[in-house]
Amino acid sequence: MINLLVDEAYAFDFLSIFYIKRNNSDLTLKAWNECKDYIKGQIPDKFNKIIKSKEYKNLLKANLKTFKAVDKAKIDKIKASYVDSCNYERYLAKKALQTKFFSTSLKETKIGYKNKD
Repeated sequence: MINLLVDEAYAFDFLSIFYIKRNNSDLTLKAWNECKDYIKGQIPDKFNKIIKSKEYKNLLKANLKTFKAVDKAKIDKIKASYVDSCNYERYLAKKALQTKFFSTSLKETKIGYKNKD
């Protein structure tokens, strides 16, 4: 495994993706548990507050919406622009989580969305 320095919201985004996929197999459930424990071990004082927050719930919803859109796009049922807007919504959810719970801003930026932030 590689440890990667990422924004806290990125880590919770990663965790939320595992959460969405956790019912697909024992492997993804195990990955979700390992990721959860790893993050919680680093920020035990904030972890439960974040998981229970509306910001995290919004991130989960945005990821689920994005995953559903990607599945539809695979068979050309929706436009790529809709998938892009779902992904931007996901970015905004990460940004909101980072802003509320941490004193640093996201390192991630979106190209072509300067007027939307």
